[in-house]
Amino acid sequence: MQKNGEVKRFVYEAWEICISLEATAFEQQASGHADLWHGGEHKCRVALSGHFKDDASACNALERKAKAWIDDRLTRDGSGETGFVS
Repeated sequence: MQKNGEVKRFVYEAWEICISLEATAFEQQASGHADLWHGGEHKCRVALSGHFKDDASACNALERKAKAWIDDRLTRDGSGETGFVS
């Protein structure tokens, strides 16, 4: 892994996901983020911080979190009609 660098890039449900991890500080503490792109536009950044046995475990956790965000997003109609009143 490169320090503060991208460790994985893949496409899921027409979304491009770019996972980056920070260098592990101490005691298996890791942090990172996944940038989610759709249609060439950056839509979301999912963050992660916690204790992981290695970088691969942290990367897998971010991948699951990013996919869960996309899965949730795909259940919404995107019309903007949330039912909330201003």
